[in-house]
Amino acid sequence: MPRYLVDSGASRLRVQARSKIHDSQTTFSRITGEVDADPAALAGTGTRARFAVAMADFDAGDWLKNRKLKGDLQLDRWPEASFELRELRDVVKADDGGFTATAIGALRYRGREIEISIAGRGRIDDREIAAQGSFDLDIRRVGMEPPKVLMFKVDPEVSVDIELRARASS
Repeated sequence: MPRYLVDSGASRLRVQARSKIHDSQTTFSRITGEVDADPAALAGTGTRARFAVAMADFDAGDWLKNRKLKGDLQLDRWPEASFELRELRDVVKADDGGFTATAIGALRYRGREIEISIAGRGRIDDREIAAQGSFDLDIRRVGMEPPKVLMFKVDPEVSVDIELRARASS
C-alpha cells in the first residue's frame, strides 16, 4: 500500500473560537504524520493515517492573544495533540480524481482520547494527497476550560478546519 508523508510546510490546522463580542482564529502550523492509502480503495478500515500537531507552533493573530493562549494550553505539560484515523466512511469519488468522505478517528490530547468525525474532501493519486476537513469540538471533552479574554468568556465549542498535504514516500 502506498505511504504518504505529511508536508508540514503546506499543512495547517485552524481553530475558530467564538465569543459574544469577538471571534478569534488560531493557526497551528506544524503537522507531521503519515498516511497509508490505496487511491483505488479508500473506504473502510484499509486506509490508515496518523498525525501530530505541535501545539507550541501557533499564531492567534497578535502578541496578547498568543501569550494568553500559551498559558491556557499548558505547553510544558501538553506539547502535542494527535489524531489516528480508524475508518473512512461515506466515500464518494468524483470523475476528476476528487472525493468526499467522513474520517472517523481518535483525537488524543491532554491525556484524553475522544472519537471525532471529520467531514472532508480531497484528491489523491500515486504522488500526493491534498485534503481539507472540518469538525466542531467541545474543548471540555479534552480537559480544557473555555478561556476568558479580558472579561469575555469564549464558548466551549470551537470549529476546527484542517488543510493537509502529503507526498508519496520513495
